[in-house]
Amino acid sequence: MHPPLSLIWFFLTAGTSIGLYTFIYLTDFLSLFGLNTQLPQKMVLFSVVLCLVLIGLGAVGASFHLGHKLRAWKAIKRFHTSWLSREAVFSGAYGFTLLLYGLVYYFNLGPIFQHFLGVITLLLGWLSAFSTAMIYASNRFVLEWNTSLTVLYYLNMYLMLGSSAFLATAYHYKPELIKPYLLLALLFVFLGLALRVAFNVRQFFLKRPTINEALNLPHNRPVKVLDTGTTTNNYCTEEFYYRRGKEILSFVLPLAYIFTFVIPVMLLSYSLISANYKYAFYALAYASLFIGSALERWSFFVEGNHVQNLFYGLYPEEGYRLRKGYMEKKKTKISLRS
Repeated sequence: MHPPLSLIWFFLTAGTSIGLYTFIYLTDFLSLFGLNTQLPQKMVLFSVVLCLVLIGLGAVGASFHLGHKLRAWKAIKRFHTSWLSREAVFSGAYGFTLLLYGLVYYFNLGPIFQHFLGVITLLLGWLSAFSTAMIYASNRFVLEWNTSLTVLYYLNMYLMLGSSAFLATAYHYKPELIKPYLLLALLFVFLGLALRVAFNVRQFFLKRPTINEALNLPHNRPVKVLDTGTTTNNYCTEEFYYRRGKEILSFVLPLAYIFTFVIPVMLLSYSLISANYKYAFYALAYASLFIGSALERWSFFVEGNHVQNLFYGLYPEEGYRLRKGYMEKKKTKISLRS
C-alpha cells in the first residue's frame, strides 16, 4: 500500500494529544485518593492547550487525504457501519470536550464538572484511537493488517508517545513524578517492541491468497489470470502497491526499530539507573519516538499487500505459503429442484 503522509501525520499528532492527555488527567485524578499527584494548574492548562493544538493540526492534516474536502462532514453519516465515520465523530467530540475541560479547569468551576468532563474526554479520545486502529485491523483484504496485533500495537504507540511527552512536561512543573513515570514509559516501549516483533514474525506465517479467495469464489473451480488487463500504471497499481517502498523497506524498517525502541530505551534506562533526571533525555526520547513512529507507520503501510494486487501480478511470493483459502469455503451444489 502507498503510505499516505497525511494519515501518518494524524497518527503522530493525535497519538501525542490523546496519550499526553491520558497521563495528565489520570495523574491529577489519582490525587482524589490522597496521593501526592495533583498537578499544578499551569501544567494542566499548558498540556490541554498543547493537546488541542495537536488534535487540530492532525485533523487539518488528515483532511488532505480526502478527495473532496468540502464533503468531509459526510463522513459522519455512516457511523453505524464505518470505522472511519466513528473515528471522525469521536475525534471531533474529543477535541470539543477537551476544550470544555480546559475552560472548566481554568475558571475553577468545581471538581464535579472538571472530572465529569475529564472522564468523558478520556473515553472519547480512546474510542477515537480504537476506531482508527480498527480501520486497518478490520480490512480483510490486507492480510498483514487483519489481526488484533494491529489494534494492540496502535493503542500502545499512543501510550509510548504520551508517556514520553509527559516526562518532558513534568520536568518543568512536577519533577518528583519523573521516576515512577520513567518506569511506565519504559514498560510501554518494551511492550511496543514485543508487539511489533510479533507483528513482523506473523507475516512469515501468512499464507498467500489465491484469485478465488480474492473474489470469494468456490475453490473447486480455480480462476487463473491470463492477462493483467493493463499495460500502464493506474490508480490501483500506484495506490495499492508502492514499488519504491518495497525496494527500500529493508532499510527503513530497521531504522524504525532503532528510533522507536533502541534509542528511547537507552536514554530512559540511563536516566533511571544513573538517577540523572535531565530534560535532554526526555526531549530526545520523545523526538526519537516521533521520528521512529513516522518511519514505523510508513513501513506499516508498505508492508500491507492488498489482494487486488494478484490481478496485476504484484502480490509478493516471499514469506507466504500457498493454501486453499482464508475466507469461508464455498461448494457448488447442483440440484434438479426449481
